[in-house]
Amino acid sequence: MKQSIAILDFGTSKVTVLVGSRGINNSICVEGIGVSEYAGYSGGKWLDAERLPVAVAQAVAAAESSARVKLDKLYIGVPNDFSMCKVGDLSISLNKKRRVTEQDVVALRDSGNMYGNDEYWTVINIQPIYFTLDDDRKLVEPVGLTSTKLGGSISYILAQNEFIEVVDAAANAAGVFETEYVSAALAEILFLFDDYKRDNCVMLADIGAFGTALTIGRGDGLCRQYYFSWGGARITSALAEKMELSPKAAELLKRKVILSLEPEYIPPDSKAAEYDGDVLQSVDQVTVVQTEYEVEIDNDIYTYGVAETNLIVRLEIERLARYITKALKSCDYDYPEFTPLSITGGGLNYIRGAAEYLAECLNREVNTVEPSLPMLDRPQLSSALGLLDMVLTSEQGSIGLFDRFRRWLAKR
Repeated sequence: MKQSIAILDFGTSKVTVLVGSRGINNSICVEGIGVSEYAGYSGGKWLDAERLPVAVAQAVAAAESSARVKLDKLYIGVPNDFSMCKVGDLSISLNKKRRVTEQDVVALRDSGNMYGNDEYWTVINIQPIYFTLDDDRKLVEPVGLTSTKLGGSISYILAQNEFIEVVDAAANAAGVFETEYVSAALAEILFLFDDYKRDNCVMLADIGAFGTALTIGRGDGLCRQYYFSWGGARITSALAEKMELSPKAAELLKRKVILSLEPEYIPPDSKAAEYDGDVLQSVDQVTVVQTEYEVEIDNDIYTYGVAETNLIVRLEIERLARYITKALKSCDYDYPEFTPLSITGGGLNYIRGAAEYLAECLNREVNTVEPSLPMLDRPQLSSALGLLDMVLTSEQGSIGLFDRFRRWLAKR
């Protein structure tokens, strides 16, 4: 029997509720969706806490209406700005040489969990980065192997208790009285990257409208996570301010930008022609000059200079690069220097050439990742679909998210 679940995802500008189930060949069937705009958050604080329950209620009601169900439980993704990650390098003795059991893995996990009675934080996910045995080899699955000891690097992800209290109250006001909290960044990394990439280390920047979550992950866990208040809306604001545009015009202009485009040159047509005297000659290419972007606003066409527009956008992307560089310089986790940066979310995906320019600023490979699902392959859905995939996988095994201490993805 098909089992549907509902997740609640907090973006920097929108609250999203997805209702879904597992389909054929491990696909995801989205049965209902509700989206509500809200003020967002920054610095671990809601920018308009009083209206948060309204936004949650609207998203829940819209999802219930489209899915034609009444929600009784929500799995809620905790953003980086309201969570933290601690990594413990642990080891326990097995007393004699024997096979490692799942109970040993749980004992290793519990030996490093010092956060159970914290006044301000609650553990929401515990995940292995890797395990080790007698020979110190790094493993992803130790159960069944023989050793006298079990060690490993274990990731503990904690959520602010204040966040849980506020969101529980908002969910209750929306008529949902059962909640469970999980790391949005963890769900996203497990969803977007396969085993091989994660075992070698991955770096993900989820760039939203008003903020960016930067996460370093390895194995099935998170190593470090950061959040800073830079999002795609900064580009819109800069265009509006410096070119004296309305927010609507600035947003439309931003979506026209091609950062790889130089004002004096556009790639030529492959089949073009020109006259040599009175004779029409076929030529391989014709150089065309483009110096302006055209934007239609209320049925009128407006033009804006390519050089000026691109410069403003580049300056803002350079600001993002400085945030990322500062975070990586402060990182005390020993990640491989060659690790590429993957970007997702709706903040930069509308700007062609943005990933390439960010790579130039960081002197690091940058690529865009998105859900590999038909009709749902949009970067702005990465977080919500990651949560849905994680919870569906856990529910298939009838094991609670907090207690599930193994690789999540059933498709492996």
